[in-house]
This record gives sequence, structure tokens and C-alpha cells, in this order.
Amino acid sequence: MKTSQTEKIQGKLGKLSAFFNSNAYIQAIKNGMLAYVPFTIIASVFLIIGSFPIPEVTSFLASLFKLSVNEFAARLGIVNDASLVIGGLIVLLAISKNLAIEMKLDDTPIMLTALVCFFILTPYQLDKNGNNILQVTNIGAQSIFLAIVVSILVAIIYRTIDKKGITIKLPSSVPPAVSKPFESIIPSLIVITVFWVIRIILGTYFNLSALEIINKILGTPLKAVGGSIFGIVIAKLFSQFLWFFGIHGDSIVNSVMTPILQVLQDQNKTAYLTHKALPNVINQSFWDQFASIGVAGAIIAITIVAHSERYKALKKVALIPYIFGIGEPTLFGIPLMLDFTYFIPLIITPAVSAIISYIAFVTNLVPIPNGTVQVPWTTPPIISGFLVTGSWRGAILQLVCFIVATLIWIPFVKIADERNLKLEIKNEKGK
Repeated sequence: MKTSQTEKIQGKLGKLSAFFNSNAYIQAIKNGMLAYVPFTIIASVFLIIGSFPIPEVTSFLASLFKLSVNEFAARLGIVNDASLVIGGLIVLLAISKNLAIEMKLDDTPIMLTALVCFFILTPYQLDKNGNNILQVTNIGAQSIFLAIVVSILVAIIYRTIDKKGITIKLPSSVPPAVSKPFESIIPSLIVITVFWVIRIILGTYFNLSALEIINKILGTPLKAVGGSIFGIVIAKLFSQFLWFFGIHGDSIVNSVMTPILQVLQDQNKTAYLTHKALPNVINQSFWDQFASIGVAGAIIAITIVAHSERYKALKKVALIPYIFGIGEPTLFGIPLMLDFTYFIPLIITPAVSAIISYIAFVTNLVPIPNGTVQVPWTTPPIISGFLVTGSWRGAILQLVCFIVATLIWIPFVKIADERNLKLEIKNEKGK
């Protein structure tokens, strides 16, 4: 590829990256989902303890609290019920706060108004006495798409009203702690009224809830694409293509994929806890722990076959960080960006790992990640494969993906290493 063509591609991709990085809505969604992830990990820790692979460990821990094993597991499940089961609510608050920051608005009224509007659109059931009963599942991960839409609409409407100055103005002598709540009354009233009207129209004329409509119109197609191996492969190829040109592909692609994958993950968790068949081969654990194995093969290949001083020095500083998922020393140390020697393995290895893993899961060679365990991205491979699948076969699958990725990288590393050796010999002779 000619340099001018490369520069053109870089320019176009740079504009794409700038759009994603500067778009307030995309950034708010990405940051909101990132704020949700720690709670999925925390809940996973408690669920792991409750169903620890070594029963004696669980029995010992339960005895410390003078509980039976089943009672202990149920008490540990409270953390899951207080976090992941209200996942949509957490995402709503996180995105609303981030949108308010992006739009330079007071975050407290935005968050609280969004909370009220979210509950206005959330479907209820009537008990025999005519009281509204809220099902907790309606504010869980299945409502993430509704939470995203509500957060964005609330922020847009609120900002529009705020810009027009339609607020209650109190004298400057009034303390901000008093004046700010009064200033938010009219914007919040208008926003809440709009969402109430939407609720009435949907229920009266269409007999549908906003949750049903959003999940059918937005959620169903997104889950169909993001939950397919075709969608995963395309997403991984695109992410790696961006990386080749020095653009943080994961940052862009994950902002789109994470909400979808988290919903799929939660569906698996719900099915597992109710003793039903797991509906989704692809989910957040599949993406994080199996479909992301690729570039690690580069540093392993360098460790095995490289002889140049440059690569010998690199493997000393890059191998250990990659054990904990930190790939920047490899990416920038080789470097992989704009080195056409490495274009093919950089682009295809994560997609190859995704395909291998998908086949292993659909053929039942490896148990599908059940969604109850979501480990931090710094968890070393092999360990993470075991934890998310609950089986040693998950660890073996990761090992197979690493071996295949390394084999793909080796011939390309040899070519680059020979080039490095020639340069080093040339420089040595020139001294």
C-alpha cells in the first residue's frame, strides 16, 4: 500500500475516531457501561463463593456464619439481587450523570429526573387490590436499552428547556443549595410530563410498554447481530483494523458492543439460576475471555523464535504485562501499527479465536459461560477460562486459542526478526 493511500486511510479513520471520542452520547453510554462493569465483577465474586468448585470450602465458610450451605448461598445471592438484578437502573444513573457532565449541566436533577421518567415507562402489574406491583426483572439488564434511550431523551429535553431559560429564578442572595432545586422544578416537570404522556399513549392506544417497544425495535436486532458469530467476527476485524492505523479500536467498538453483550450475559445468568438452558453462546465473557485472544500470540511467538536484540529486550518487558491483559507494551514496542509485515496476524487472530471458541461452545465441547461469573480484564488467561465456564475445558479452550494465535504469528515474527538482525548487524559494522 502506498504511503499516500495509507495517509488517506489514516485521515478518514482519524475522523471516525474523533467523532466517537467527541460525541457526547457515545461517550456517556461507554462511560456509563464501564461504571456498571465493576458491579458485575463484584456480584460474580459472591456467586463464585456460593458455588465454589470445592464444596468443603463453601461448607467451612457457611459454618463460620452458622448457616447451612444453601442458606449461605442464598445470603451471598443478596449482593447479586442488589446489583445485577437492578442493572438497568445502575446504567440509567451512570449514563445520566455522564451525559450531564458532557452537556455541562447540573448532574443531580438530570439523574433524578431520568430516574423518575425511567420508572414512569417501566411496566407494572396490578395486584388483586389494584395496587401497582413492580417486577424487579423489569429494571434489570433487559432494561438497559430502555435506560440508554431514557437517559438521552431526558438530557436532550432538559438541556433545551434550560437553554431557553424556562426556570424559576431566585435572587442571587439565595444560597445555591436552595436555588438550584427550585431552578430544576420547571425543566423536570416538563420532562416528566412528556414521559407520562408517552406512557399513557403507548398503554391506551397500543397496549404496549416502552420496555417492550424498545427491546423489539432496538434490542432485538442489536442482539441478533451482536449475538451472532458473524457480528462478532466483523466487530473484531474492524477493531483490529483501527488498531493497525494507531486508533484505539476497542474503545470505539466496545462502546457499541458492551450494552448488547451485557444483556446477553444477564440472560444466561437468569437462565442458569432458574435451571434453564443457556440461551446465548455469545455474551460478555465470550467476548472478553475468548474472542479477544490474538495479539498475545505476537509476544509468545517473539519469546519462542526471535533472536534479535530488539525483540529479546522487548519480551523482557512485554510478556509479563500480557499475562494480566496489558497489551500496550507489545503493541507499541514491536510496534504493530502501520507495519504491514504484521497486518494479517494483527487483523485476523482475534477473529480466528472467536470462531474456534464458538465451535467449541456450540458443539458442547466446552460449557457455555453461564453469566454468573464475570472476571476483571486483568485476570490471567487459563484461570479466567476456568472461572467463566466453571470447567477445566474452558481453560483448555483458551490454551488452544493461544497456541493457534501463536502459530499464526510465528512466520511473520520470523520475517520481522530477520529484518531486525540485518539492521543490527549493519549498525554494528557501521560503528
